[in-house]
Amino acid sequence: MIPVVASEWTKLRSVRSTPLSLLAAAAVSIAGALFSATGRAAGYAALSPADKLAFDPVNLSFDGLAFAQLAFGVLGALAITSEYTTGQIRTTFTAVPRRLAVLLAKAAVTATTAIVAGGVLAFACFFVAQAGLHREHLDVSLGSPGALRAVLGATAYLLTLTLLGVGLGALIRHTAGAISTLFALVFILPVVAARTSDWATWPTKWNLWSAGNALISTPAPPPNSPSLLQGLLICVAYAVLPLALSLVLVLRRDA
Repeated sequence: MIPVVASEWTKLRSVRSTPLSLLAAAAVSIAGALFSATGRAAGYAALSPADKLAFDPVNLSFDGLAFAQLAFGVLGALAITSEYTTGQIRTTFTAVPRRLAVLLAKAAVTATTAIVAGGVLAFACFFVAQAGLHREHLDVSLGSPGALRAVLGATAYLLTLTLLGVGLGALIRHTAGAISTLFALVFILPVVAARTSDWATWPTKWNLWSAGNALISTPAPPPNSPSLLQGLLICVAYAVLPLALSLVLVLRRDA
């Protein structure tokens, strides 16, 4: 597996989409953290007592992830769809006939990249947001209850999006289709779930965005939201199931 992993790492770092996706995610996330923190700090005095009590200086640090999450998903999808688009996948499977090894190597390399980049980004967003809250003395430290867990949760959520992108890319084998499906799962499904909350609460509780929000929130989650453990299990399901299905189908389909 070592030569296969090395080959996949060379592919991932040598294409322009990798640094561009990560740079876009960093710019949006950090800017979102700063703007959200400074805006919330400026309007804190006008909040009602109930809103002040519910104020979460940790959760707002990751407001920018609402947009950056797509960049990580795209990174995962492009790791495999780019080869199908160019036909390079035939060469890859010829050089490495063990298709499962190829797909697992792609997932491992992309996941490692997501953990490192996502972790750096999550910590950067936290510290930038707390700097924006400091003027109004609303900031918290990394040692505050739940803060470090939320930063690690944000990293895990970005990892989930990346592996989901890899799984969808391997299943659909088309860049536009994989990204469109990813967009629907991440952005459209939560909106539809919110519209149906009056008569069905389970879509709101079990969609990916609710699960991610459970990982980055420090107070108790609101009603009809997943708990921390449920959120983690939902993220695992979204990351593993498409990838597991693609591992089965890659042996049964032509390149």
